[in-house]
Amino acid sequence: MVNKSSVYFTTLSLALFVGLSAIATSFPATATTKSKPIQQPSLNRREMRVAGRLRFRLPRVGAPKTREPGASRGSSSSCTAQGKSLMALLPSTNVGLSVAAHPTFFVAVPGTSAQEAEFALYDGEKSTQAKYETTFPIPNKAGVVSIRLPQKDAPPLVVGKTYRWSLSLICDPEDRGADILVEGWIQRVQPSSLLSNALAKAAPRDRPAIYADAGMWLDTVASLADLRNANPKDSSLISDWKDLLKSVNLGTVAEEPLVKVDISQNPTP
Repeated sequence: MVNKSSVYFTTLSLALFVGLSAIATSFPATATTKSKPIQQPSLNRREMRVAGRLRFRLPRVGAPKTREPGASRGSSSSCTAQGKSLMALLPSTNVGLSVAAHPTFFVAVPGTSAQEAEFALYDGEKSTQAKYETTFPIPNKAGVVSIRLPQKDAPPLVVGKTYRWSLSLICDPEDRGADILVEGWIQRVQPSSLLSNALAKAAPRDRPAIYADAGMWLDTVASLADLRNANPKDSSLISDWKDLLKSVNLGTVAEEPLVKVDISQNPTP
């Protein structure tokens, strides 16, 4: 004869076992399994511009001179409005890096009565013989002037070499001592494979951020200026331009219009 108490306890034990098993399977075995770290979402270049400002990553390079506005070589009166002068669009180091053999230079030019300007490129600080120089007509209105080194007339920059460049407003053609001058420095660098691959895959709209992250100042400004010239009403490009200049303390000229000049037709013999 079966003991009723035994049957009751056997049934109760089986029910408890099944219930505990069901509860156990509803939770992970955290005591014996290592949890993986949470992966933070990575933003691509386009998302970076939406999420924050376009900023320039300043590389560690020497600073031969400051980027203070240009001054007159002589004692003649200024030929710019309200005594304003030139300012090279460069970071605080006054050195702009570029991967280009024939880069583009940028100078904020105030309103001026000068009719011509002179651009010159030198081997280094002590060199007085220009590797390339030219004069060209200068607009009388204020703006950020872009000067692209012409492939036909100017020699390509050598990788790893630092060059000095200058822009002069010719206030009085009969007295070049009255010129208003600003100087800057440029060094051409060999792009890393990472940078080259990123640029090869990137849309034109994403290249300024890639150059900025790599510390290539002149290429950052040139690529963004090209986009602005092609899309003058694009508010996001205007915003990127202002943010870029403000990130290197050039906000005082961030509102100035872009002005392109062609120096390829006027090389100085």
